[in-house]
Amino acid sequence: MLRARQCLNEILELYQTGPDEKRPELLERVADLYFLTLEQQSQSDTDAFGDVMERMAYEADVISRIRLSERLAKSESAPIELLRRLARDEICIARPVLQYSSCLREGDLVSISSDAEQDHLMATAHRSELTKPVTDMIVERGEVDVLKAVIGNIGAEISSESRTKLSKTPELQQALQQAISARRDMAPSPIQRLKRLTEGEFWQQITEAALMTEGETDQEQPETQIPAEDEIPEAQASKEPKSKPEKEIALKPASVATEKLLVDAAREGNMEKTVQLFSQVTQLDDAMIEHCLFEAHLPALMVLCKAHNMAVTTFTAMLQLRESHQGAPINDTVGLMRRYEGMTPKTAQRIIRFSDKRREVEQEIQESETA
Repeated sequence: MLRARQCLNEILELYQTGPDEKRPELLERVADLYFLTLEQQSQSDTDAFGDVMERMAYEADVISRIRLSERLAKSESAPIELLRRLARDEICIARPVLQYSSCLREGDLVSISSDAEQDHLMATAHRSELTKPVTDMIVERGEVDVLKAVIGNIGAEISSESRTKLSKTPELQQALQQAISARRDMAPSPIQRLKRLTEGEFWQQITEAALMTEGETDQEQPETQIPAEDEIPEAQASKEPKSKPEKEIALKPASVATEKLLVDAAREGNMEKTVQLFSQVTQLDDAMIEHCLFEAHLPALMVLCKAHNMAVTTFTAMLQLRESHQGAPINDTVGLMRRYEGMTPKTAQRIIRFSDKRREVEQEIQESETA
């Protein structure tokens, strides 16, 4: 370790005495070395890298710190002191760390949020998971837009104290009503949650709520959106149709060969072949595929591709085909790509399961009314 620290110090000295135009490249090379040796590093090694990268980053320009922040934010192991400093930097640097870094713990997030600007609170509010102490601090200090983000984040735990404050804020009433079906901790009753599944906007709302948590991991998530049958009050059970037992999603990922053919067909603008191949992968009929590709709102297409674990290049090809078909560009393509990369197949499958449940319940209610 002594030799490694000496080498890092020599690099730092070269960085400080060398030409300014070489500094960004040298910082990136040190970051490369950090990630290449990550599995072999001890804690003291990580600390040494963190110390050198921090000193280099804060003698560099803003662009260099943005790049470093984005790289460290998605790592499962990163120098904690460097992360804490980046998280308190201006928002363009802090956002990736605040929103994605799993290395920041509850205490870090509470401390940072206690004196953070609204932009920083907004980035933290979009983390895939928020514990109650962190949510409480955000709710205490956040303005209306930040509070709406917390309400829409299905991975945020909300304490009774925070719920009380949110419910007493007039500007949040519409957001609260939209969140009820997606949050068990804010729902007034299982029956009202069940009825909510029949509303036409459910699919779009639950998709958008899940997509807010871009950095979600493949850890098992509590499926709070769908009420279980045994939660329906017995006195009401005879008045409301029961939903069928939930089916397990068994969506197979697209094979490499089929996905390549799909991408090639989409890039060539061959709509018929694209629809045929997409139908083959998803087991949906051609009419449904055409609807998802060319008519449905983009989150539906995003979820369908991710549920079958398609690569981001495949989703990009689908968007390009849609643009060509509609003769108009899609807004915020870069944002869509980032959201797609941040979603996991498990999240996408969960959204599809919610949509299937809604259709089942709606059908049963219609059959009951007809009878």
